[in-house]
Amino acid sequence: MFGFLLGTLCVSLAILGAQSAKCTAKSGDISARWQVVDGELTVEVTTKNVGNNEWSAVGFGPDMSDLIVVIFQVVDFKPSLVTGTTQGYGAPALDASPSVTLQSLDYNSNTLVARFARPVGSLSTCTTWNFFNAQPLNGPSVSNLGSPEIQLTDVCPNECTGVFTERDVAYDPVPQAAIYNNRISNRFNGIFDPSAAF
Repeated sequence: MFGFLLGTLCVSLAILGAQSAKCTAKSGDISARWQVVDGELTVEVTTKNVGNNEWSAVGFGPDMSDLIVVIFQVVDFKPSLVTGTTQGYGAPALDASPSVTLQSLDYNSNTLVARFARPVGSLSTCTTWNFFNAQPLNGPSVSNLGSPEIQLTDVCPNECTGVFTERDVAYDPVPQAAIYNNRISNRFNGIFDPSAAF
């Protein structure tokens, strides 16, 4: 009997481990989530405490000498996105135009939320992802990336589907106002007919 229970526990833990794909990250002022749908990778990064003339970034690749980087920067209180590559710990070489499609970029109350998409392409295999916290710009550009706030190894984005349609209360809690307003709106269902003439 003990052997059967132990075997069942091991199988359950193996299934649970296989199901726990890395589709989100959170540490300090950075949180992120990503998904792949129809071969397109969508990444959303939220960075808190980003001041004017500061930047944060996400870098895809095994080490600092060969990263594909997406940089979010705030210059004169306006957010923007640039992309590039690294050849070491120095300043990244920036692309003439972004290599990703910007879906949304919002800067409010020192919080920067960026969502971008790209074909999963070279990121379809499991690799290392790096998330860089807010740092001051050196003039109009990033002087060097420094060390990442978050470094995740073996990120396999193809294992992440439907992340943006499923609410994860740890990263995307339901606002209390929305819960309250929903209860109010349901209270009067069926009492008032909006199509009735006055």
